[in-house]
Amino acid sequence: MDKLKGEACSEAETNLARRSMDSGIYIVTLNNEQPISVNAQDPRIADRAIKVTKQNCKVGKAKNLYIREKNYFRTFGKENVNFKPIAFVENIEIAEKAILSRLECYRVRGRTGRKNERLEGISSDEVLDMYLRS
Repeated sequence: MDKLKGEACSEAETNLARRSMDSGIYIVTLNNEQPISVNAQDPRIADRAIKVTKQNCKVGKAKNLYIREKNYFRTFGKENVNFKPIAFVENIEIAEKAILSRLECYRVRGRTGRKNERLEGISSDEVLDMYLRS
């Protein structure tokens, strides 16, 4: 069952999601000052990918929030990652598209000019507030 709109995930719900196979939408922020490639875990393509710092945040979807968090740890280092599930939903594609459409002007363009889920010029708190009001 989807989380009711306007309700943030409690700490207990977040911990439950981390132990289970819950799908959902999350916000991730970083702590690093120096830019890190979003593909740092793959040296073959790391230098061609966008680089991010604590100035960026990301809204994303995951079929398994626990596994997605671990992937961020592998790429950026556990000490640099702040991963927060914001909604537990079954239809993650629709939910992600809805929030990203409201964040269009904050989305970072990659080398090809395509917009991705990385955001700049907006804080994670502002993103969460926007999500809760939508």
